[in-house]
Amino acid sequence: RKLPSLLVDPAEETVRRRCRDPINVEGLLPSKIRINLEDNVQYVSMRKALKVKRPRFDVSLVYLTRKFMDLVRSAPGGILDLNKVATKLGVRKRRVYDITNVLDGIDLVEKKSKNHIRWIGSDLSNFGAVPQQKKLQEELSDLSAMEDALDELIKDCAQQLFELTDDKENE
Repeated sequence: RKLPSLLVDPAEETVRRRCRDPINVEGLLPSKIRINLEDNVQYVSMRKALKVKRPRFDVSLVYLTRKFMDLVRSAPGGILDLNKVATKLGVRKRRVYDITNVLDGIDLVEKKSKNHIRWIGSDLSNFGAVPQQKKLQEELSDLSAMEDALDELIKDCAQQLFELTDDKENE
């Protein structure tokens, strides 16, 4: 049995409905709305009034760690500012600390200063190169097989053409 909804604002229902399959919840409502109170115009923040739940996967440590590692790979010298990381990932700094503490515990990162870490693990520039190399080798093998098949077809066509022209000359 479905319980009745206690929502006051129909816009909130629209946001909740769209957030069941969220792609981008930005832009559903303005960040501030204008309220006219007898010639006194005020702006009220809608972001504080409306809390939108993110899908569980978007805040899982596995997902965040993968995104964190993407940032480490692209960081010059492997040095990251944790405040910027938290902002880019859209999470609290506590979640970033959860990731860095585990990586620090297994000696993959070291703290440079209060809010900066440096990657000290293996070189990440070639990370993922083995699957890429294997994929390219498979593609090369497929192309070689296709080349051989096309060579055979060309040879067969040349033979058939020769036989056709040879038959007409004999008549």
